[in-house]
Amino acid sequence: MKICFVSPEIFHWGTYGGFGYLTRLLAKKLAEKEIDVSVVTQRRNGQNEYEKLDGFKVYGYPSHQGTGFGSLSARRDSIKYYQKADADIYHSQAVSYNTYVAYIAEPDKRHIITFQDPYDWDEWRRIAKVIPKYGTLKHQLRIEAEIRILAETCREMDRLYSQAHFLIPKAIKLYKLEMVPKYLPNPVPVPEETYEKAKRPTVCFLARWDPQKRVEIFLGFAEKYPDIDFIAMGKSHDSEKDRALREKYGHIPNLTLTGFVSEQEKKEILGKSWALLNTSIREALPVSFLEALANETPVISGENPDKLVSDYGYHVINDDYDTGLAWLLDSDEWQIRGRNGRHHVSRVYDADHVADLHIGEYTRIIEASG
Repeated sequence: MKICFVSPEIFHWGTYGGFGYLTRLLAKKLAEKEIDVSVVTQRRNGQNEYEKLDGFKVYGYPSHQGTGFGSLSARRDSIKYYQKADADIYHSQAVSYNTYVAYIAEPDKRHIITFQDPYDWDEWRRIAKVIPKYGTLKHQLRIEAEIRILAETCREMDRLYSQAHFLIPKAIKLYKLEMVPKYLPNPVPVPEETYEKAKRPTVCFLARWDPQKRVEIFLGFAEKYPDIDFIAMGKSHDSEKDRALREKYGHIPNLTLTGFVSEQEKKEILGKSWALLNTSIREALPVSFLEALANETPVISGENPDKLVSDYGYHVINDDYDTGLAWLLDSDEWQIRGRNGRHHVSRVYDADHVADLHIGEYTRIIEASG
């Protein structure tokens, strides 16, 4: 069995996003189970054309950044890498133009999609509140064209999946799907033991410091609540914005700005935190929620994917994060929800279990194709 992941990134070579993280983790777990795995992705700084990572192959196509037709040239050049992978199944982590190119490159192979984070028009309107260009007519026309193309791409797929239950009707409506996506969760490592929680109330932030994540809300709370320790992991893609935020908030004594952290450092911070505070203007089901719950750390957020936040944390309404922090301080309910969240994540999202689910799906697809 040969599987090729079609992914916009891999969690390495200076690129550390959620899609890349889950793709790398899943590829690693499949490779450990003796599956022949490859990933085709855009080549990043310091990345060679061909690499081995965690037991799987990585093919990197050139980005052609800085050229007039960079994206078109990159996707044209990516065709040969999908062909080099010579996989039985090409698995797209989210539908994109790369999905279409992989299908064009190997039309006689099996192709599948996991919907990770489909944006509908309501979400684009929400994002436009913090990134105004996404509310322009030019952007709307581009998205309309993209949706039409990706809807056609979805119809060519052999199977469709979704990482969250609530995304299934959204994907059906957005892409006018005839095939109903099947639920297939994302993987998360569940530590065998959890860390002791900090003595002082401690909340953490885990995301890129990009506009839609609204990290300024989190950072501002540190000055407002001196009796709570705040730890902000991550950094901005915009180096100037990153520098400005650190200069503005870096003096606050109960606020720690870590920058990018290693996997071990992330586990330690999540482990000792009383809660993960997510201030994003919108989310699908980010892996950070699952990572927090795996460490018995409830989530405080205005988003409630698959009711994980209302069941295992505190669901904030109308950006009233103050009420969420008050809930954290007023009782020990956060500990109960954290423990229950860890149990749920262990049962549904454990990385080895999820890898086995994927192998089962791949096996059925290959057998059905004869």
